Amino acid sequence: MPTKIPHCLSVVRKHGPLLSDQVVFPLAHIWDEVVHRITLELMGLATSAEFEPHINMRGEMTLELARLQIWLGEGVVERRINNRPLNTINPDVEREACLGPNGVEIISGTARMAYDHIWKKITDERWKPKSAKALEREKTPRKTKLAVKPVGKNHFIPKSFLKTNWATNDKILRWRPTDKGWTSFSRNFGQWGYRKGLYSDELEAYFSLLEGDATQPIQMLLDMRPLNDPQRSSFVGFLIIQMLRNPDFIEGSQKALAPVIAESGHGDDPTMARRAYETLFQNNELYDRFARPIMWSRWAIVKSEKPVFVLPDRFSVNRDLGDGLRVIVPLTPRACFVTLLDREEEKDIIPHHLPADQSLARRISATLIEGAGSEFVSHLDFVPDQTKAVELEDLLNDIADAITVRVRERG
Repeated sequence: MPTKIPHCLSVVRKHGPLLSDQVVFPLAHIWDEVVHRITLELMGLATSAEFEPHINMRGEMTLELARLQIWLGEGVVERRINNRPLNTINPDVEREACLGPNGVEIISGTARMAYDHIWKKITDERWKPKSAKALEREKTPRKTKLAVKPVGKNHFIPKSFLKTNWATNDKILRWRPTDKGWTSFSRNFGQWGYRKGLYSDELEAYFSLLEGDATQPIQMLLDMRPLNDPQRSSFVGFLIIQMLRNPDFIEGSQKALAPVIAESGHGDDPTMARRAYETLFQNNELYDRFARPIMWSRWAIVKSEKPVFVLPDRFSVNRDLGDGLRVIVPLTPRACFVTLLDREEEKDIIPHHLPADQSLARRISATLIEGAGSEFVSHLDFVPDQTKAVELEDLLNDIADAITVRVRERG
């Protein structure tokens, strides 16, 4: 018996939840093969239509194909079982019925039906217009202009991100340590996450552009919608910028540059340290060193039923674990973006979504709190507990293990 878990196993299990794998697996594999052959014929029809989608459409099309396969699997299983007890269906007889001459004819008819009434309709109404628009935009790319204006406060945590993802009625809880532990104060979202004179007005305008580009990808990740390559790049770029614009990073880099500046004879120039820091944003090699491991690590979105995740003033918890940077980024009080330890050669269309139990969610929260420089913000209902922080590598392993268990349980 094949050991690979059939895609339609969960549907089959509904009809025989107490039956053994020896009964269920052979039938599920046969019906998986039916869906596979329907899909191949459907894709053959799509290819013959001579429509070449824009590359940015491929992730969306792959997701739609996966949904279609799930729908086909449910239909095949229900039709083939037809109120028969599973343990009365002979796999050899069923294979001949499904994949023999009569079955092949039914497969072709089903593929034609799915193409004509579903795939072709979506292609004509959605993907062809979107591809045409994308190609037209590439012919006449929009010229981006920096809207530079005087800024008194430099928000190293974007106000738009706080308002959309963290504030309740425009309010957040700001937490600071005291001798008696963490103490919270309610604040308007605009009253947190800023310093005066962190960087130039030109750099502030540049950051604003990146914040805008990342807004949609963040929401798509939370909604389990597929990102195309430019959207993934915008999101990763936003994460890198959040690390580089943080006051702790800025102060550390300026201290490291101070001896070099002094040796060059500019030690008495108070603006030189900031100007030297801002040259980092023209260093493509540095950006690539940060971005590549984040981009090609396996991604996950960890969700909590309760709003237990917090946003540290350093924006994320990140470490170089020997082969590049890994991060845990709280996107909302109930959702964190995570880069796992293993790598991908091709990005998953949608990252793994893990509904975390409260123990795992609290360990993530405690680690985010420990990762704060001096303060963090939270949902208005958040209350710290005694959960201990965990080393990032151990925490990522815990998350990966939980994902593996969930995948097995869902079949």
